[in-house]
Amino acid sequence: MMNLTSYTNMKQPTIMPECNCKAFNSNFEFQHEDRKIVSFKDKGHSTEFRYLNLSSNHLAKYRVDGGLIMDNGAKCDYLLLNCEKKQSYFIELKGSDIIRAIEQIDRSIDLLKNSLPDFAFFARIVVTRVNTVNLKNLKFLKLDKKVNFLKGNLKKHSGLLEETV
Repeated sequence: MMNLTSYTNMKQPTIMPECNCKAFNSNFEFQHEDRKIVSFKDKGHSTEFRYLNLSSNHLAKYRVDGGLIMDNGAKCDYLLLNCEKKQSYFIELKGSDIIRAIEQIDRSIDLLKNSLPDFAFFARIVVTRVNTVNLKNLKFLKLDKKVNFLKGNLKKHSGLLEETV
């Protein structure tokens, strides 16, 4: 039997804040891990997005195409969440069709943004080669404006795109 002193010396349970890494319950490679490097590669192309997590923030990596979004519509390849910074990265790895990549990221953001309240939205497109004519396309400009409004930005690169946090 415990006396009153025993009860007052007991450690109170710590209330942990809700984990922002677990926005989705499935289709993840990992959740709430502080990996130093997270790499995204496309099997059919020589493109790669590499996230360098020097701050050791907790991250989550999700498969969007055939994972979080299962319909036949446009969707990007991956979603990366930086849990501490509340940043979401919508990633598309492509051959050279930037306009198609823009459509895929744009629709993915529309479908998933309500599950990511208070997150900033970043769009990352990595292609084998960049067609400069496509960068003036209205869809490109529209997505750039959208992610800026959602406190993020749009980056595109050919071959390898590295992001350091």
